[in-house]
Amino acid sequence: MSQTPIRVGLIGAGSVSGAHLPAYQQFPEQVQLVAVADPVEELARQRAEQGGAERVYTDPYRMIQEAPIDAVDICAPHFLHAPLALAAIEAGKHVLVEKPMGITWEECRQMVEAADRAGVTLMAAQCLRYYPKYRAVRRAIQEGELGRIFSVEFASIQDLRRLRPPGNWMFDGKKNGGGTVIGLAVHSIDLVRYYLGNVRRVSALCKTMRPEYINGAEDYAVATMEFENDALGSLFSTNSCHATPWGHRFYILGESGAIHNTAIASRRRGSDGRFVELEPEREGLPTDDGFVNEILHWADCCRTGAEPISSGRDNLETMRVIFGIYESSRRGGAPVELASL
Repeated sequence: MSQTPIRVGLIGAGSVSGAHLPAYQQFPEQVQLVAVADPVEELARQRAEQGGAERVYTDPYRMIQEAPIDAVDICAPHFLHAPLALAAIEAGKHVLVEKPMGITWEECRQMVEAADRAGVTLMAAQCLRYYPKYRAVRRAIQEGELGRIFSVEFASIQDLRRLRPPGNWMFDGKKNGGGTVIGLAVHSIDLVRYYLGNVRRVSALCKTMRPEYINGAEDYAVATMEFENDALGSLFSTNSCHATPWGHRFYILGESGAIHNTAIASRRRGSDGRFVELEPEREGLPTDDGFVNEILHWADCCRTGAEPISSGRDNLETMRVIFGIYESSRRGGAPVELASL
């Protein structure tokens, strides 16, 4: 059966938008890139040409009002996520917004409430949920290979100075919404929630170690958390690591097995304690690219009205953890009950 493609306006022609392009290039029958908006017209034209879009704007709000689009894909700096999403929702457009959904708890709540009122689809681009290798971890947990989950240890590590030029907005806590927790660990926090469920309580400390980070942007953070299923978790995150073999890693321990990243040792797979790589879980995932898969899933939800796997409503709980970490750090590491936020 043929289907009408969702017509999309892309907002932001920076680096992350390049990861979104393959979905529009490879699956135009499902998602059609119609317009691109970026303050730098040259960048907008380049992305438009790459994605087959005919319209270019330097004002994203004008694009939202004028372009013949059904939805917007927001790849703008973090502090613009909520204003752009709210403008699009008010105009009746579906919204895919890169992580983090917003930079304050109030912004995130407003976005979800506005989408509910307007009857449009709001989805957070939490790409790790859409990789077959990470879906395999969730499948193993759901099938009981680890038994009851006792704990998870996870880390998010990078050197932002190798990825962004000096003075970039990601070093500015006011524009980024914080530092390594909201900009990097948001990926791992969301993925661990996808595996273990929601978090009840957090304790955390955030520190700014290097002078490049301004306006309260932390480049080191540690946190402990208690999940609603009583599992314990620990997080380490930094944007100032000199070198690292892998940006996101985790260790999940259960009563009858353990998972390290995407390798598992469990009773079902043998009792010698050796880890074996999990077979990727490809059901419902048309490619091995998490960015492509998430965009196709979003487009399908826009058509059908189904709740996205990483819906705005679900992502509120990821953002609740992040804002709880910041609140605990402001209190000197005192525990914060997330229900109080």
